[in-house]
Amino acid sequence: MKIIKNISLILLIIFSSTFAQNISKNHSDVFVDSSGVMRWKGTNEEVSLFGVNYTTPFAYSYRAHKKLGIPLKDAIDLDVAQMVRLGFDGFRVHVWDKEISDENGNLLSNEHLDLFDYLLYKLSENGIKIIVTPIAWWGNGWPEPDTDVPGFAKKYSKVEMVTNPEARTAQKNYLAQFINHFNPYSKVVYKNDASIIAVEIFNEPNHPDDNNLAEAYINEMHDVLRSAGFTKPIFYNISENPRGTKTEAVLNSKAEGISFQWYPTSLVHNKKLGGNFLINVNKYSVPFADKNGYGKKAKMIYEFDAADIGGSYIYPAMIRSFREAGMQFAAMFCYDPAQIAWSNTEYPTHFLNLFYTPSKAISLMIAAKAFHKIPRYKNYGNFPAGNSFDLFRVSYEEDLSEMNSEREFYYSNSTNAVPVNADKLEHIAGCGSSPVIKYNGAGAYFLDKIEDGLWMLEVNPDVIWNCDPFEKTSLSREAARLFWNESTMQINLPSIKENFFFSAVDKNNERTIQNAAGSEIKIKPGKYLVSNKKLPKELIEKYAAKFKNDVSIFVPQKVNNEIVVNKTKPEVSEGEKVKFAFAIASENDLKSAGLFIRRIGWNGFEKHQLVKTGKYFYEAGVNSPAMKNGIVEYCVAVDNGKEKISFPSGQKGSPNDWDFIPKEFWKLKINPPEILVLYEPLRDQKDLLFPNYSPAMSYSVDYIHSSSAEAMLKCGVKFSGNESACFSFMNNVSKYIYDDTALIRNYKTLVIRSCSVEQEDLEVRINLLFTDGSCIGKKITLDKQSNEIEISLNSFVNSEREILPHSYPSFMPKIWKDAGSAKQQQPDLSKLDFIQFTIDKPANANIENDAVGFELGTVYLKK
Repeated sequence: MKIIKNISLILLIIFSSTFAQNISKNHSDVFVDSSGVMRWKGTNEEVSLFGVNYTTPFAYSYRAHKKLGIPLKDAIDLDVAQMVRLGFDGFRVHVWDKEISDENGNLLSNEHLDLFDYLLYKLSENGIKIIVTPIAWWGNGWPEPDTDVPGFAKKYSKVEMVTNPEARTAQKNYLAQFINHFNPYSKVVYKNDASIIAVEIFNEPNHPDDNNLAEAYINEMHDVLRSAGFTKPIFYNISENPRGTKTEAVLNSKAEGISFQWYPTSLVHNKKLGGNFLINVNKYSVPFADKNGYGKKAKMIYEFDAADIGGSYIYPAMIRSFREAGMQFAAMFCYDPAQIAWSNTEYPTHFLNLFYTPSKAISLMIAAKAFHKIPRYKNYGNFPAGNSFDLFRVSYEEDLSEMNSEREFYYSNSTNAVPVNADKLEHIAGCGSSPVIKYNGAGAYFLDKIEDGLWMLEVNPDVIWNCDPFEKTSLSREAARLFWNESTMQINLPSIKENFFFSAVDKNNERTIQNAAGSEIKIKPGKYLVSNKKLPKELIEKYAAKFKNDVSIFVPQKVNNEIVVNKTKPEVSEGEKVKFAFAIASENDLKSAGLFIRRIGWNGFEKHQLVKTGKYFYEAGVNSPAMKNGIVEYCVAVDNGKEKISFPSGQKGSPNDWDFIPKEFWKLKINPPEILVLYEPLRDQKDLLFPNYSPAMSYSVDYIHSSSAEAMLKCGVKFSGNESACFSFMNNVSKYIYDDTALIRNYKTLVIRSCSVEQEDLEVRINLLFTDGSCIGKKITLDKQSNEIEISLNSFVNSEREILPHSYPSFMPKIWKDAGSAKQQQPDLSKLDFIQFTIDKPANANIENDAVGFELGTVYLKK
């Protein structure tokens, strides 16, 4: 049921660390000065560390590797090597105390602890500094059900961990033993490990209302660690309990540092989020920053991610905001182990691995550079001006993160940016193409200068996402697949001459010295020496000796060797020439690929040849009688030379065969040119973004049929208390915007079918959100009659918008006010990103007892 495919470890620790530009300090200890700044003892330099969380020794990741028969220490070797390759010098993890302790808090010597020891050793070996959180409290199941665990915390709620004397006694026992645990690999106890620079007591505590009790708990745990001999900074979470005066318990405590998280797109949408979310990361605002004690605490981000974002444009923008807020340590959550990343099962709302998400990984590499480069508290302005800062640039439109300096040039996607000084470049990393490297592969690559005329080139496998990796998942689903196919690369650097020499030095490729054809080479994944002169065989063997140890890469069982991923828009306008687009990948060359389309009710198909436009990309432009108002079904048949296979079903045969019985089709909706549908209740049910519940607002959502049998979204909203509040939701419409810009310029009117449910008159604000951050809105009044309401686009005015999804922590800004110039007479609908609906809390004396509600049907633009 499984295949183990040996490839050379492209990211071997011994060699990669030379080129990963890891800038971790070799100092042993950190202290916090009187201004709340972490500094290195001896040099007094500011600490600046960036990295990831990673959990293979524990919980689901541990079980998944075991289930697949993957050696866990080998898995750790591979993943740490990838961290080094990406330039990370920081690491954080919350330890599953329930897996390594008994009910009294005694430390258990078991495989989980042994693997954690090994992980710490490998991180230390590579100069990566560590902040450990000994108490996670969480069960060990997610995304599976929890399993039985021995630890003390299973008996207590989070609040009881703070309030229950027996729970506190167990924690004190556990912390004292934990910090004095001897690591047999590093040959040192944790408290004396130079790589462990700080401890964060509790991952995400839940405090009682009694601040004195919470402060006493923090101080008690702090004292235990100090009494056990731990002399380095101790952090405590402040962002998990921000309401009211609860932050004061942390600020008044003995903890030298405070820890924050950031999930600006919320969590667990079970889908990839479409649209531009750079506004969500515009600022990391801390509303209690002016409280006594805040300025004296060191500050770290223990976890962050833009969850469910598949693009590679957002990480450096988050880091810009972290540094502006004074953060000195940040760790993304959570790095996917390479051996199970193909399934994205560990934390499905997060997805990051160098092999399986190369563009996102390079974006995080660039974010690491930004974290080290830009000064704390430097303000680069609001979105969109802040998209370019220092040496860095982010672009939603290009799906791009970029760093451009004299020595380094990194890009997460294809870029037209010209290097600052190509003559002085020493390090290049990227995905796609740039002015210095043209590449048709679908993985990451690294080009690092060893000396004048000699470079090391690393090429990773290609990857294709088979499906939405953020959907509900399991180990029976392959979310992404690697391919070790040959690619074409052109290297256009002044310091690398035409017809240069290159030779593989990894174990899986033949070490044959080859010549480039001008600046172009054909390469498979691996490591290569690139030189202006022909290298002696002895030198090549010297480098090759560094890669003699292989790591096995797990490859799941395949239903088909070929995969076809549909990239076609779900809706088009009648009269448009429809571009059908697909990613088609195979381990072998394909003989042909054909598109088959038919109207519903047709017996036969129209066949159109798919044209290869890239290594894995195929297109067909279709303007035929089938492309008229209505629904078109279509499928793709690929011929691999041995058999024909049809997709999306993956069944053998093709619609050309007389006995072909189709099992599954994709569908294309063709709208009349007079309209562009922005929202349809059943079509967009999965894609709506709603706010988080709060003490001031709760809501319910249902889907019903109107008296005319039209599907309607029904929302009921309950406002509470004296706080101002609003209820908003929005739908990403960018995938429905027609490619024909001349056509969409003709739409002048927004039409909605809607009505109030609870009140006779209900005021609703409709916002149109654009990719550049601008927002125009219009207030309308709904009555209880379900009617189509027509609104001229010219009546929309500049408007504030609610920032959705709501962020964790909950104190992040929720309103974005467009600071742009006056609205243009006709908005540029080609840049329309979201449509948002908002109900403000009504000025109603009985609002505590009354709910408001509305029904919403189809929303569309018309000429």
